[in-house]
Order: sequence, then structure tokens, then C-alpha cells
Amino acid sequence: MRIKTADAGKFIANLCPFTAGNLRGDGVGVLSAPPATGALPAELAAGLRDAQMRLTQDYLAGSGARDAVPDAPAYIVSSYGTPIAWVTHARKVVIPDVTYSSTTTRHQRVVREALAARP
Repeated sequence: MRIKTADAGKFIANLCPFTAGNLRGDGVGVLSAPPATGALPAELAAGLRDAQMRLTQDYLAGSGARDAVPDAPAYIVSSYGTPIAWVTHARKVVIPDVTYSSTTTRHQRVVREALAARP
């Protein structure tokens, strides 16, 4: 759903998919391809992709349990194609401490405020 950036916090807090210009939130399914990682530092990018691939492999092997890989992303917020935050299947919020452009820094602030309000 296309929305205004000013409304993104509501969608992020509820883990709803949205597109607001270059800010985007997406749910990640068990059969989803590994997420695009853009300019995310290599170690974080590898961890994010690996967790998603393990979730898919476990599911295809018959485990059927989404919580079998608790660090796998369930929801990802990206700015200009780079994940700036994600919520795992264990409901852990991950907001990497990485500095990008001034616009992405504003996006990170929106994400922090929205996800800080989650239980």
C-alpha cells in the first residue's frame, strides 16, 4: 500500500506492509527468497540472509514450525533498498547501529519510535 512517509510509523508499529517513497515495510514468509540487503554491512547482511535460508530449509524439511529459526526475519523495514530494521519470529526488534544518508537517518528515527511502542 502506498502511503505518506508521515504515516509510516503506524504501519511499522503494526508490522503492516507499506511503501512510502523510498521507505518500505514488508512481511517475510517462510518461503520468501533471502532478503535484499543493499548497503547493509556484510556481517549483518550475511546473518539476515542466512536466517531466512535456514527458516526456508527447515520448513521444506518438514519442521513446519516458524519458531524453529527464531532469528529469522518476519518483517523488514528498508530505506533505499537497505534493511534498516527487522522484527524476528521471536519478536526481537533489530535496528542496526549503522549511519547512512540524512534521509535514511530520518527513516531510522521513524522506525525506532514506531517499534519502541511495541509490546
